[in-house]
Amino acid sequence: MESNEQTIWEEKAGLKDFYVNPVHWVLTFFTLGIYLLITYLVRINSRYTLTSERLIKESGILSKSRDEIELFRVKDTAVKATLFQRFVGYGNIAVVSTDASGNFILENLPNAMEKREQIRMMSNKSREANGVRTIINE
Repeated sequence: MESNEQTIWEEKAGLKDFYVNPVHWVLTFFTLGIYLLITYLVRINSRYTLTSERLIKESGILSKSRDEIELFRVKDTAVKATLFQRFVGYGNIAVVSTDASGNFILENLPNAMEKREQIRMMSNKSREANGVRTIINE
């Protein structure tokens, strides 16, 4: 059976739409601006402190919170960075601990690899000073 169906028009959305309707550009930049502003406010209101005994995380814009991990309780650390973070030299440090407060993620830190290594070295020193031994189950 023969069909008489004809295509009247066909359209594909693309970047050309932004040239036709400048409102899309305004909305895009406005949304991106809000995202960058929130990221900036969170970053300037987060403080991470490494001492010889503790790793301290303070954060909050309207309300403040403070959490600590004793360094001898740090089990592992890892650095993760998005493509953009790698481009600007930043990264996130994930800290796994046996502390009751749980694990930390230290976000958007410059020189994250160096800071992670400092946390690792300080946690090893703290374990030695406190006589803590790690048991590995294999």
